[in-house]
Amino acid sequence: MTRTIVILGAGIGGFPVAHYLVRHTASKSSDVRVVLVSPTDEFYWVFAIPRAVIPGQMSSDDVSFSIPDSFAQYPASKFELVLGKADRLLPELNTVVVALNDGSKRNIEYHSIIVATGADDKHKLPWKNLGTSEETRDALDQLRMSIGDAQTIVVAGAGPTGVEFVGELGSEYSKHGTKKVILVSSDKLPLDSSVLDSVRYAAKSQLEKLNVKIIANTKVTATTGTGMDQVLELTAADGKKQSLRADLLIPAHGLTYNTGFMPAEMLDKDGRVKQEKTLQALGYKNVFAMGDAGNIQDPLAFFANGHVWHLGRNFERYMETGSMPEHKINGKTLLGLTLGRDHGTGQFGNWKIWGTLIWYLKGRHMGLDRSAPYMEGTGNADGKWN
Repeated sequence: MTRTIVILGAGIGGFPVAHYLVRHTASKSSDVRVVLVSPTDEFYWVFAIPRAVIPGQMSSDDVSFSIPDSFAQYPASKFELVLGKADRLLPELNTVVVALNDGSKRNIEYHSIIVATGADDKHKLPWKNLGTSEETRDALDQLRMSIGDAQTIVVAGAGPTGVEFVGELGSEYSKHGTKKVILVSSDKLPLDSSVLDSVRYAAKSQLEKLNVKIIANTKVTATTGTGMDQVLELTAADGKKQSLRADLLIPAHGLTYNTGFMPAEMLDKDGRVKQEKTLQALGYKNVFAMGDAGNIQDPLAFFANGHVWHLGRNFERYMETGSMPEHKINGKTLLGLTLGRDHGTGQFGNWKIWGTLIWYLKGRHMGLDRSAPYMEGTGNADGKWN
């Protein structure tokens, strides 16, 4: 009887772990195969999106890669791509109901299942995949067009995405005085308090050199008007309000976790899968979660990469014995941020990383120079597999 490993989601966690399990687990057992369920047929290079949305910098083809082409190297007996998304998980039946892209539904029975469905941007902006490849590409085109037309651009949210994005806007526009770029931050400095102050001040300083205006300790609390004529209500931490006119408001905060298909008792209050340290779902030995979908670590790409390695290296043992070791959680902060096309900053543990190193490793190509192992199925952002 075939033992099927189902992987839900083909993002930066699900995509490489599917490759790993086909190559290193299914290939060694005659009765094991992998089924990858994804609403999109393209792997989306999220690391580059803050630059890819700037008109003229990157095309949608530069950040979108064919999933069928990547997995064509494997026989049908070992791998299947199912275009659709999970509609309902029935763990007591070891079955997931998939809503296929053609409008029909399919029940897939599994031996084990990995939930790698990630999260969507709450505002339906293309910081993450938005469903099908067509939907994501359309959103990229629309955002590029809006940016091109606007003269005053306000970015709400000073987390990693917001900081990298305004850096790109600054490099392209405000540095040269062609557009006004404003970052609204809810804290006194960009990034959150878990990041070293020296890194946060470096980000602030570099953005200001790009003529990005930073409005600190403030949130966008209301908007009036539409299109290129909006008035934003800004509320400071002390309660004072002010109005700001903008051609374009772009939120860079807020996630909605893609776990609504799971039984409510398996989720925490934020909608993330409750997990053991083994990455297994609490109370379910054959249900795993990784990346943003699981609650064992913060929703950061760095942690998802670690989950890929843990599951990949240990799944063969799990399939043979039913035992999965605990994931060794690295509590050190690792952050690498581009600040425009020529600068960067970052952190490893309690050390601030030299900005030129971030530019060299990430800023020149936004990681696209390291995309080949993903597509070949031989590695992920942390390196090649053995």
